[in-house]
Amino acid sequence: MKYTNTKKLEKIQLDKTNYYVVLDFDKTLTSKESLDSWLAVLDFDIYGETCKKEMETINAKYAPIELDYTLTKQEKEKYMTEWYTQSMDFLYDYQLTYTNLKKALQKKPLTFRKGAKEFLQNLQKNNIPVIILSAGIGNVIQEFLEEEKCYSSNVKIISNFIEFEKDKMQKFTKPMIHSMNKKLKGGLPQKDYAILCGDLIEDIQMLPEEQEKTTIRIGFLNDNIEQNWEYYKENYDVVLTKEEATFQEVEKIIKERKR
Repeated sequence: MKYTNTKKLEKIQLDKTNYYVVLDFDKTLTSKESLDSWLAVLDFDIYGETCKKEMETINAKYAPIELDYTLTKQEKEKYMTEWYTQSMDFLYDYQLTYTNLKKALQKKPLTFRKGAKEFLQNLQKNNIPVIILSAGIGNVIQEFLEEEKCYSSNVKIISNFIEFEKDKMQKFTKPMIHSMNKKLKGGLPQKDYAILCGDLIEDIQMLPEEQEKTTIRIGFLNDNIEQNWEYYKENYDVVLTKEEATFQEVEKIIKERKR
């Protein structure tokens, strides 16, 4: 299933010098089946079954709310702030260390969405600026991209980074980034166009509304497809689901816009 706002896309012509890319990470760059960066940070063989159950309980309460587009923005923002505050406190309580974070990632809990690695490598080869704006954990994202040889000078990560001192977790950087407040302000590349990819409706907020006409918004609709299809069509220029939800499809869209 696929939707494309052909009328808007026909007005956009790309070359490798005139656009940049803004990406969500969890369930966008990574696959629908991948763990998210909050779960990937913990090796439950180290932290135990109780730790796993507690984290699962928190996520079971709030994850469905994140995908509920019948709630008001104010209601949803309140719940997301609760969720991220509890998740951060959870990691403080279990005294996460950087050593254990790296051990957790060695078990490969994160997997790229199909074509995402090659997409990032092509952007790197052509020196196209990439901004990853994520409500996940920045340390996890950076470690994963470095391991996959996809972290280079053209990539900037804006996320919730944990500050460590002598291996011990000290604090999260501020401000807290959650799915309702992901917005880039200033410091954007001086390019004519942007490609934005996300998996939640709120991801379109990553770029300012005034750039809407010069941004190709590509949405990966992972869950509740029939229920949320109209919401995604209203907000994204391209909506990809099921077997079409790949970065090969994103590459094809960009190629079709090349002049």
